[in-house]
Order: sequence, then structure tokens, then C-alpha cells
Amino acid sequence: MFPEKHTVYIFFLCFLALSWKLYGTPYFLPSLTAAIITFINYSLRFRWKELLPGTLAVVAVLGISSLFSPKAELPPKVAWIKELHGQKVAITADWKFIRLKSEEVRVGDLIDEEGKLLVKNNSVGARLQRVRFNLYRKLEETVDYPLSALIGACTLGIRYELPASTKGYFALSGLYHFLAISGLHVGVVIGALAALFRLLGLRRPLTTASLAVLPLMPLTGLPPSAVRAYLFALLLSLGIESFRKISPLYTLGVVMLLTILFGEFNLSAALSFSAVGGILLAAQGEGSSAEKWLKVAVAPMLFTLPIVLNVFGTVNAASWLSTLLTGFIFTPFLVASFGAQVLLFKLPLLNQAAQWLGALFVQSVQWAFDVTKWAIIHSEISVAIAATTFLGALVLALWGGVRLVLLPPALLLIFAAFNQTVVKGRELHLHGWRLNSFRFVATEGQRYRECTIYGTYVMPATRKLLFWNTLVDERLKYLKGKKHYW
Repeated sequence: MFPEKHTVYIFFLCFLALSWKLYGTPYFLPSLTAAIITFINYSLRFRWKELLPGTLAVVAVLGISSLFSPKAELPPKVAWIKELHGQKVAITADWKFIRLKSEEVRVGDLIDEEGKLLVKNNSVGARLQRVRFNLYRKLEETVDYPLSALIGACTLGIRYELPASTKGYFALSGLYHFLAISGLHVGVVIGALAALFRLLGLRRPLTTASLAVLPLMPLTGLPPSAVRAYLFALLLSLGIESFRKISPLYTLGVVMLLTILFGEFNLSAALSFSAVGGILLAAQGEGSSAEKWLKVAVAPMLFTLPIVLNVFGTVNAASWLSTLLTGFIFTPFLVASFGAQVLLFKLPLLNQAAQWLGALFVQSVQWAFDVTKWAIIHSEISVAIAATTFLGALVLALWGGVRLVLLPPALLLIFAAFNQTVVKGRELHLHGWRLNSFRFVATEGQRYRECTIYGTYVMPATRKLLFWNTLVDERLKYLKGKKHYW
């Protein structure tokens, strides 16, 4: 089944705009090749001159936006404030940790590299950030840590307080997408509200639920992932309930084009659009219901695989199954947490439900890691291999091979499994802060197998997450041989 005319058109504009934005990066050539392939498909099936108006409009918008884009580098903006070792530390938007020299600094203010206040920010955006900050502090008073951090991540988009071990379990079980507010979160909340509105007999429950969620969106911090997901859900709801005919793939293309033109197409955006695009393509074409169900289940993992392996190098090949199983716990947990937030934690029963479901959810993630850790693959692939995989899937999608569209990433998975980037039999000496960090445990650390890693301190969770290796706490070497009196 060939994609519709307007779908090919919108994705040609997407790849064209993306090529403009990625010029000068290693991803420029793959995105330009995708635009050329899409252009050829459209020209062979339709009239290529029809692409000119959209092309000119896209070039004009990108040209104007580049003229007005800020050139000067702004001072660090405080995204979060927390206490470390008894001292207040500001976390900036680019994850820099700066010790504060002034007690007057608040979330949203601008500081210098030494932690001194430069500008008091009272803009609407800064005020919303402070509302989220205060809501999180209220959450901390109501729910025990680290469950408060988990709820804050899933409802307020705040991941600064999450322990590295928790993030490590989520990442290595392939479930890290649960921690970032995205289409999954927006879909669960809108779906739950729509079900309630349907029971109440309201007309157009999906659209009503989407509009009801709109005033609450700023509380997420409006990360691009949440904005994209909400816009997609709103357009889809309007199409289903108002026009009775909607092309989800075309709608995704519209949201993607708007993101590229007026937002930031970063790693999060690439993963998000790849996952949703894979689901929509897998749901099309011929095949039995069981085949389509299986393809839809594995599509998010396979379609994001080229990006994940190129950027992080680590993937859990069984994450699609873990996602399905833990999703049954995540859905009521998110609904309960969202309800508790909306009611400002005034309903103790709902608070307890969120806490209990959160604990169960964390346990299920740790269980998923224990059961599927055999499926963890570490293979650091090049941009060329990732691009070839993506372009192969694009060619199949454009020329009607929708049933085989998952074949290129499936072949990449097999290649990665048999060509892992592994270092064996080495001895490493690392500072504890690096050894136990989320970045090392979830990415680089998975490269080492059957190695002995010495650390100035070793967290219990790190031993489990780096299970391929022997971890030695150097503090024990110091204590060895000394007499102790108890």
C-alpha cells in the first residue's frame, strides 16, 4: 500500500527543513538523502511542480527565523535548585551544577559561572517554573523519597531529583521513556479523561479531554516532547470526532514540520517521531491481527534502534516486552499521580494509591531488568550504518513495502547482537562519582565485560547494573587487615 499524496508531500517538506537545520552536522547528508528519495517518489507518482509552493514557504520561514535567531550566548539559566552535601546547587538547562553564592537565586534566574545572581527573572516562563518547583516541594512533603522523585518525573517533567540507580534500572531495562513526558503520558491522561467523559455522556469525549488537559500542560514545564505529543493528540482527536476521517501519519508529519520550523529538533524529538512513525507504519498494510499486534509492539524499539545505538550504544532487545508488561502498572500509577497533583495532594487516599502503585511500578522495572538483562546489547555503530537502516525503511514505506518496513532495523539488531563493542579482561580504577553515575552505568560501562573495576566507592545498585564485571570497593582494601572492635 503506497502512502497518500499529502503524506508524501508533508514528509518531503519535513526532510527538506531538517536538512537545513542539520547543515554542518554528520546528519545533514542522511536527511538530505531522505528528502531526495521522497522527492523522487512524489515526482514518479504525481507532479513534482506541486512541491514548489510548500518548498518556497519552508525556505522562507527558515530563512527569516535564522535572521532573528539569537547569536550571543546567554548566561546560565537556573532550571532547578537542590541541596548537595549541605550546600545549595543550581542545575542549569544544560545540566551544569553550579554552587550558589547568593540565597536570593530562584528557579528561572540568570547566574554567572561562579553562582552569583546576575538577573532576577520574573517572566511568565520563570513564574511557571517556580510553580512547578513549589508543587514538587509539596509532593516531597506528601510522598516518601524516591517515589516522590518518580512521580515528579512522570507528572511534572522533573528528573533532577531521581537517583542514578533508578534511572539506570529504567535505561537498561529499556523503559526510560516512562520517565520522560511524551506521547505515552499524554495519551494515558487524555484517554482516562475521555473514558470518564464518555461515562458522563459528554459529546466528543476525546476532544473535550484534550482541551481539559491544555491548562495543565504548563505544569509539565512544556518540554518539546510533551508539546509535540499534546498537539498530535489534539489534532487526532479533532480529526476522529469532528471530521470522521484522519490520516495519523499525515498528522504526525504536520507536527514534525511545525517542530522543525518553530522548535528544536533534538535527540528527544528524533526518538519521539521515530517511535510514533514506526507504530503507525507497522499498523498499516496486510497481515493477520496477531502479526500487526506484534509489529506494533516491537516497532518503537526497532525504529529508534539506529539512533539509540549511534548515540548511546546500548539497547535492551527485550524492552518491547517489558514495556507491554509494565504498562499495565504504569497506567493506573500515572492516572493516580496526575489526579493527586491536580487535587494538590488534598485527598490522602489518592496520595496513598499513587505511592503504592509507584512502589509496585519501580519493583516491576527492577524485575524487568533482572529477567531481560541477557538481552542487553552494546554496539557502537556509525552514522553511516544508522542512516542506511533509516533510509532502507523509508524506501520500503514509500514504495509500498509497508509489511516489510521493520526489516531494515531488525537486520540492524541482528548485526548489533553479533558485532558488539566489548572490552574484556581489563582492570579499571575510577572515581566513585563516575563509576556510579547514570551516564557510565547506562552507556559506556556496558562496554566492559569480565573486567575488574575498582572504585573509591561502589553503590549496591551499580554492582547489579554492571553485572558483567567484578566491582571492588577500594575502601575495603584500606580496611582489610585492620582490627575492629565492636
